[in-house]
Amino acid sequence: MGTDRDGDSLAFLVVEDVVVVRDALVRALASHGHVEAVGNLATARTALATRRFDSLIVDVGLPDGSGLDLIPLARQKWPAIWVLVLTGLSDHAVVSKAHELGVRYLLKPFETEQLRVHVEETRARRHAGDRRIAVTLDRWTRAHNLTSSEVELLMLGVRGVPREDIPVLRGVKADTIRKQIQVLIQKTGDESFEEVLNSFLREALSEPT
Repeated sequence: MGTDRDGDSLAFLVVEDVVVVRDALVRALASHGHVEAVGNLATARTALATRRFDSLIVDVGLPDGSGLDLIPLARQKWPAIWVLVLTGLSDHAVVSKAHELGVRYLLKPFETEQLRVHVEETRARRHAGDRRIAVTLDRWTRAHNLTSSEVELLMLGVRGVPREDIPVLRGVKADTIRKQIQVLIQKTGDESFEEVLNSFLREALSEPT
């Protein structure tokens, strides 16, 4: 489902056993490229073996195992694949494993805006890579007079670290992060942290090679 893979068109593999959630993801992603949606690990493994994907969006709790177990296989086959983990529970073990794997996760139900951040990340990583991100970061640091703390905050967001986990990774209070996010939003002129990330990634994408 979706458009042919060309230009800015992306290829998504959605692994979600709840039909209503799977269908919602397909609808949200279809305008960005090809979406292959399956409901279990076995079918997902077959899909990964037969075609390339830019993004893997996988639920943790699947009928035939944990979606987290699919991530190493996906990266072995397609090293540049960008992963988003879906979970219905804020489980410490799941959160820790997601961080260990270096992937973003979303708690269900989630907002379309949060999914759009993942799409922009996927597109930026496919076309831009780390060099463009570094160039854009240098420009933003000077243009918006960002402090080292704000730069670190921005990069954690770009890496896909959920906002609620940033205080732990930074070793500061949640209130401190909230204040830093507000200052960052004011400096960039955006309306939310998600918009800041989208603006940054769009600019990175437009950076010439």
